[in-house]
Formats: sequence, structure tokens, C-alpha cells
Amino acid sequence: MNWKRAFWMLAAVNAAVLMAIAVWLFQPSPPVKQPARLDVKGATFTVYSKKAHLNAVINDYLVKKMKGHPLQYRVWLADRVYVSSEIPILGRPVELFVSFVPKVVKGGNVELTEPTISLGDWKLPVTYVLRYLQKHAPLPDEVIIDPDQSRVYVALEDIRFGNGYQVAANKIDLSADEIVFTLTIPTEHSR
Repeated sequence: MNWKRAFWMLAAVNAAVLMAIAVWLFQPSPPVKQPARLDVKGATFTVYSKKAHLNAVINDYLVKKMKGHPLQYRVWLADRVYVSSEIPILGRPVELFVSFVPKVVKGGNVELTEPTISLGDWKLPVTYVLRYLQKHAPLPDEVIIDPDQSRVYVALEDIRFGNGYQVAANKIDLSADEIVFTLTIPTEHSR
């Protein structure tokens, strides 16, 4: 086989792979549904936290939710909310790095906005990567990716921790390291 023929075969394979990736990225995303609100009645407490403490709680929760899934990821709070994972591309792991600005919204939930996304050293189009994550990331039901609005919605009101505990965000100021939540602990008489 001469080198010209081998070159054109390799170019054709590369073009086919790029076309397949483009078709896959441009598929429409499923409609975004908001979860039903589950009210918890009981004793409420205001909890003041720091980024380091919340990082430990978030990642402990994610480890339990993602157990056994091949796509693992890590979340941490710094000046923004950061998420990283490794995605296999052409047989090699490549780091996917996403960051967001958190804001407290209705019901004590959190909306992650202003995303920046990179794959390895490449900056990527936000909408397409969010579609990928929406389809393939092992997200808890309480985390809703909305690629069309370039945001991620975290329905804290629907997350139940041990013994039915519920949290609602009151304030998230990452630059001042101030995170304030309301913790509701169900009581016997309120169930």
C-alpha cells in the first residue's frame, strides 16, 4: 500500500469520526422538567457553613449517588462552582472542566449560571456540552441541566438526607466564604 492511499484512508476515517461527533452533539436535548416539591414540616435551623465543609458534603453525596457508574465527577466550591470529570475520547481520558456562578432562587434552590467549559485545553460551546452532560452524566434526579438556558438547576427542596432532613439555600457568597442554609428536621408530630 503506498503512502498516498494510506493518507487518504486515514483522512476519510478522521472525517467520519468528526461527522459522527458533530451529529451526536447537535441532537436535540430532552425537555427540562421541574421536580415536584416535597414539603417537610418540622424544626428548622439556620446553618452557616464554609466552602470546605460544603465541598465534603457535596462529594460524599455524589459518591453514594454515582456508585458503579463509569463516568465519575467531582464538585468543589472556590470562587465559582467547579465540576471536573474525565471523558474517554479516542481511547484516552481527557479532562472535562466546567465552572458556574451559583445563585439562590425560589424555594431555596440553587441555579448555576454563566458556565465556562473546557475539554483538555479547548474551550467548548456551552450548549453542546450541557446537552452531552444531560444525556450521559450520572446526575441525581434533583439536578436538572437546561442546555437551552445555559444553566443547571439544583432542586435542594427535593433532596432528602438521612432521616428525611431537608435543606434550602438562603445565601451563597463564595467570595466572602459565606454559605447560609435552612435545615429542616422532621419531627414525629409533623410527619
